[in-house]
Amino acid sequence: MSESDQSTSTVSAPSAAPTSALADAQAASRSSGRLGRILLVVVLLLAIALGVGLYEQNRQYRVLKADFEQQHSQNAQLAQETSQQAEQALSLARAQAAQVEDLRSALDDTSSQVQELDQALQLMTDSGSDLLLLNDIDHLVTIAQQQLSLGGNVANAIISLEAAQAQLARANRPGLAALQQSINGDIDRLRAVATINVAALSAQLDQLSDWLGSAPLLMPDTATAVATAPTTSSPVQASTVAPAASAHSNSGWQAALQDSWAWVQGAGQQVVHDLKKLFDIRRVDDSAALLMSPDQAQRFREGLKQRAITAQLALMMHQSKIWKSELARIAQALDQRYDMRAETARQALKLARSLHDTAIEISLPTVDNSLAAIAAARDAEAAQEVAPDTAPDPSEDTTPPAVQSPATDGTV
Repeated sequence: MSESDQSTSTVSAPSAAPTSALADAQAASRSSGRLGRILLVVVLLLAIALGVGLYEQNRQYRVLKADFEQQHSQNAQLAQETSQQAEQALSLARAQAAQVEDLRSALDDTSSQVQELDQALQLMTDSGSDLLLLNDIDHLVTIAQQQLSLGGNVANAIISLEAAQAQLARANRPGLAALQQSINGDIDRLRAVATINVAALSAQLDQLSDWLGSAPLLMPDTATAVATAPTTSSPVQASTVAPAASAHSNSGWQAALQDSWAWVQGAGQQVVHDLKKLFDIRRVDDSAALLMSPDQAQRFREGLKQRAITAQLALMMHQSKIWKSELARIAQALDQRYDMRAETARQALKLARSLHDTAIEISLPTVDNSLAAIAAARDAEAAQEVAPDTAPDPSEDTTPPAVQSPATDGTV
């Protein structure tokens, strides 16, 4: 049995080897065919993708080309329109340049004419008749007089006189030296006038009006109660703070004793405070000040504020009598109806008296000296014009005829 088995194994071994090699070859051929098919599919897919990409690129190229051609045509049309507009603008600019040139030539002609007129006027004023110069000076001095008499405006009057002074200095007329000295003297007097600070006085009146509305009256009213409400406190409330704080530290009968003693002290302080409020000794000149109701007190304050506004209007219009009258009434009301123990009331009374003593009407100098000098210069000019007309003509013989004696024939 062993020999037969060995022979069988030896016979089957060579036959198995070609079979496995054939199977391997078939498997390799099958795998190579599958790989070839896969490569063929891949190549076909790549070809299809490449074709699709080329088609899409060609389509985008055609679209871009069409857009470019459309933009090119639009740009060409726009360039043509721009060229037309540029030509129109160039023609308009040329027309405007011609108009500007015409206007420039007209302006040059007008400037030359104005310069000639100015020179002629300057020559007429400086070297012409003194009467024309006196008329100009009289006009300027009259303007200064109107500014002083109507509005009390010193600055404008000084400007007018300075213009007259400059015109006289430019004319350089020795015969008008007295007039120039008179104008210089009026200018110096006007510059020495003290001015009123209207803004500062108006601000002080506003402050006085505020104090009139907040200062306490002798009889407390609504405004005084509102102003003093946050600062008032009861002595009983102050005395109850200490027991509440010490109740945590003490206990038993000591705490009860301390609480009772604190309550007694607080009640005593409250009674003393109430008794003090029952009696208030004041010296009042006007007994009606203590009989004012809150509504009357409010109307009284509004009336004083109206007086302050009236004083401010008097300040603007330089009405000294109204100014002093209104401030005197305000000071009198402060002294009689307000509580002078308050600082605001004392400051309001001091400010009202200070404003009452402030003069708002200042005596302004006049320019009568300049007007008189102008009148004298005109009289002198008129005398000079009349004198040549009445003077005798030297060409005529003014000697009286000789008196002839009676004819004699030689006889006695």
